[in-house]
Amino acid sequence: MKLVKSIATVGGYTIGSRAVGFLREILTASFLGAGPAADALVVAIKLPSFFRRLFAEGAFNAAFVPIFAGILATDGEASARSFAEKILTLLTSALLLLVIVVELFLPTVLPVLVPGFAQTPERLQYTIEFTRITFPFIFFISLTALYSGVLNSLDKFAAAASSPMAGNLAIIAIVLSMHDAFHSPGDAFALGITACGILQLLWVIIPTWKSGMRLTFRKPALTPSVRKFFCVVGPAAMGSGVVQINLFIGAFIASWLPTGAISYMNYADRLNQLPLSVVGVAVSTALLPLLSRQIRQGNKEGATFSQNTALEFSLFLALPAMTGLICMAPALIRMTFERGAFSPEDTAATAMTLQAFAIGLPAYVMIKVFSSSFFARQDTVTPIKTAAVGIVVDIVLSIILMQYFAQVGIAFATAAAAWVNVTLLAAILWKKGHLQINTALKQFFPRITACCAVMALALMEIQWQMGEAMLNFAGFSHTVVTLTLVSLGVGIFVVAAHLTSAMRFDHIRNLYKGQAMPATT
Repeated sequence: MKLVKSIATVGGYTIGSRAVGFLREILTASFLGAGPAADALVVAIKLPSFFRRLFAEGAFNAAFVPIFAGILATDGEASARSFAEKILTLLTSALLLLVIVVELFLPTVLPVLVPGFAQTPERLQYTIEFTRITFPFIFFISLTALYSGVLNSLDKFAAAASSPMAGNLAIIAIVLSMHDAFHSPGDAFALGITACGILQLLWVIIPTWKSGMRLTFRKPALTPSVRKFFCVVGPAAMGSGVVQINLFIGAFIASWLPTGAISYMNYADRLNQLPLSVVGVAVSTALLPLLSRQIRQGNKEGATFSQNTALEFSLFLALPAMTGLICMAPALIRMTFERGAFSPEDTAATAMTLQAFAIGLPAYVMIKVFSSSFFARQDTVTPIKTAAVGIVVDIVLSIILMQYFAQVGIAFATAAAAWVNVTLLAAILWKKGHLQINTALKQFFPRITACCAVMALALMEIQWQMGEAMLNFAGFSHTVVTLTLVSLGVGIFVVAAHLTSAMRFDHIRNLYKGQAMPATT
């Protein structure tokens, strides 16, 4: 088993994508700052992203990948291709209808979703204008998810993992070349989003064809596999819908805050999403098809080992990432965004928001791991129930805390809800016998916590000793100092992890090569 190698492949390309994505966010901050157009662009991206979770990353993957991977493992490529072609035809038809309906009724829908924007008509007008341009993105990115699912099930992760990087480069190219061609640079960003979807689709179609999976449209038939897909995708769509509705509720609540609050949350979330995407998404992408095959083949011991390995590797990266983001938030935000229209006041507000988001980072990552365990067993109902509980917690805390801490309170509520969600998922897996913590994992938790504490103390002490000098650095000098501190923190953590045997270098090497054997549970 080369689970960690697959995670490293997906994570490596995701790092590249997020690095390019940060350049895109830097351009957004520079051109739009945290003003009306920036708030509008955030919402214009959220709307297609909502449906993306339904038709692409969330419900679709939860239903399609386990079934496709299972058919591939037991019935061969021809049967798997036939199943994928039927789903391709259905998905394309549904997406075309969705895009047409939303484009027609957009001016009616948006004022309901973000009612606070009515108090600032400029923001509402920008939002309608930008969303008309961005929404077709959902068509292309959803088809990208189907082809990515096919490639991942074939254990070919590179193309799908690198496609977001190519898409972000397309956005940057369009913004740099066309930002002054419209009355607002936001239009260029919106146009770049749709171009991103087109390029990502082309990026995965070609390697899918080269792998022998040249999919064509065919008349759908209610075969057992297609019926199973609908039985699974329905609850999964409800679950993803619940989560995405929660995000819109967050935007709904935040729309009543002063202009800039939504932008602060977006910029902070971009930094928080870096480790979440590199770790959480990479782990779930590699783990889901593997668990699906192992469970389909009755390999319970292998499935348990895969889940424990994914959990240990995820926390090895997520816990220090959380620590680093909390300790270094002001410096990181200043280095990344403070230029052009983005002011020092914007930096301070965004940094506090980032610290609140980061508290939930390990929970977000573990949700990805535990959800993959349910999805691999074609159980998409349980994650709905736990997500619904988390959403209630999120909404209640958001309404209470925003009155005192504005967008920081909303970010903290989101983090708290994630911890509630993951606790429920873990408890249910444990009760069903699908979560068996081995001795190595039990020893890992206190050791990795101690390593994070050492790193946190070192970073805070260094910054305290530097005092005002840290604020006097600017531009390139500040970037060098910040990156040096980040590198120092990483180095301290790695050495501490090796000395405490939280994660030894030889262990990582063996996991990467697939040489580790299942441990006794």
